[in-house]
Amino acid sequence: MRITYISIVLLFLFKSSYTQNLSGRWYGKLTQEAGGFKDSYDFELDIAHRKNIWGESFVFYKDSIAIKIGFSGYIKGDSLYISERENLIFQEKVPNNWIACVKNITLGYHRYFENEFLLGRWTGASVLDGTTCIPGMVILARSHSALEDYLEELIIKKNLASKTRSKSISIKPSSPLNFDESFKNTLPRKITEIVVNSTDLQFELVDYMKEDNDTVSVYLNRQPILQNVKISNQPAFVYFHIDPKFQLHELLLYAENLGNVKPNTSQLTIFDGDKTFRLMIESDKQKTAAVYLRYEPL
Repeated sequence: MRITYISIVLLFLFKSSYTQNLSGRWYGKLTQEAGGFKDSYDFELDIAHRKNIWGESFVFYKDSIAIKIGFSGYIKGDSLYISERENLIFQEKVPNNWIACVKNITLGYHRYFENEFLLGRWTGASVLDGTTCIPGMVILARSHSALEDYLEELIIKKNLASKTRSKSISIKPSSPLNFDESFKNTLPRKITEIVVNSTDLQFELVDYMKEDNDTVSVYLNRQPILQNVKISNQPAFVYFHIDPKFQLHELLLYAENLGNVKPNTSQLTIFDGDKTFRLMIESDKQKTAAVYLRYEPL
């Protein structure tokens, strides 16, 4: 499956937990990070939710594409994990130059007033030869009207979205990465080191507990990927790329201000395929929070 990547920024959703039943039809869109056949596809999940999750997924576009695959899944923490089954492909209508993907999907549940959403990422493999598919994003809503309102909200807020648009940072192999130097007159303070298996990653940044007008910038290997963003209960969701030529990469969260209550605090969630890492971040004018990503391909 090859379609052009659309950067989706989650601007106004409040996170929740899976305290309600997810059974029923969910309507949405599916994207991919690079390609050429179509920018996005209609995507639906028909979910049965008891102790575990099962059902059918549907990908379609006008009269040229129609794919129906059975899946199973489970809930762990605040994430929903779905795996399509290659032996449960019930329909596969695709163009001659197009190959369907059997997908693994990781979703988070969000509620905005009366509307419910499932938002996340997918990875997958070709049904033809098992080669890895280029991953993408998923948006699902309980109703067509909620989905349309959400997509319209994205368009209305595109100026804000441009602040969190994804970037691919490429560093030449001849340029050594030196993370020992000070940064913008602060000392980088190591929060943790995370082992990642993908070069295409995402992070979600949201305020920790209570909004207090914190503003941050995020740097990947000392290059900006998110600048002067106010941290709130409205998460910013950003795609970024790490260079596989280097094993260690640095994410810095620099405090542009300290907000109403010191220090500058936020919650950072990093998505690596079906793995999720959640961190509480603190930065001030003396120390900048540093998260190190150690790339180890599978």
